[in-house]
Amino acid sequence: MSVLRRIRWGKVLAAALLAEAAILVVFFLLLGAAFLAGVPEMAAPMSTLDNIDAIVSSFVMMYLMTLWLGKRIDSDFVLHGALVGLTAVFLFTLLWTIGFGSPAQPLAYVAAHCLKVVGGIVGGVVVKQRKQRLRPA
Repeated sequence: MSVLRRIRWGKVLAAALLAEAAILVVFFLLLGAAFLAGVPEMAAPMSTLDNIDAIVSSFVMMYLMTLWLGKRIDSDFVLHGALVGLTAVFLFTLLWTIGFGSPAQPLAYVAAHCLKVVGGIVGGVVVKQRKQRLRPA
């Protein structure tokens, strides 16, 4: 069976959607906390806190979603992780383009997109190692 046929595209899309939703939830929680603290500009879109959140949560959420996905697939873990990250980049860029009329994004967001792919790959490596350890000799 070819590699393309072994990819679980529905699960990749679900993991990417959940990861992007989780990133947005973290952002809105930070924005809400900043609002309650009386400094809403601190967590406003494209502020320093937003950029840090985008970079950190992009890696972490892709990593976690790839671990979740890894429980539901049997092979090509690193490829699936990379695809989760790439799909999430595509989804965010699509949303950004619809909202702003251009796919051009701030440098911090581009860095976050790179970390999405890295997070997915690292998650895939971890899943692969875990499954190899659990596999009987």
